[in-house]
Amino acid sequence: MTYNDPKLTARVKSALVGALGTENVVDDEPIMASEDFGNFGLEHHAIPTVMFWVGAMDRGKFARAQAEGTTLPGLHTSRFEPAPEATLRTSVTAMTSVAIALLQP
Repeated sequence: MTYNDPKLTARVKSALVGALGTENVVDDEPIMASEDFGNFGLEHHAIPTVMFWVGAMDRGKFARAQAEGTTLPGLHTSRFEPAPEATLRTSVTAMTSVAIALLQP
């Protein structure tokens, strides 16, 4: 089971908001996902963990899909169509800002 430690989640979210802006950091509803990530925290959440997602879709296509009430092809499909440069830039910024924040005492 994937579990986000509340205290760690708050620190990560703060770093992401600082790096990407409030308008680009969204709290989403919990979902049932099949993910090995939960095992990294060990039994009884001995190691605090948090998992966050970075959007990868073209903003215009995403906005149109939302307006039309449709969804775009997801990550594990042959029709997945990320915006490579924006996704990589945002992902590097997100991961770097979180790492730097968590390395602070």
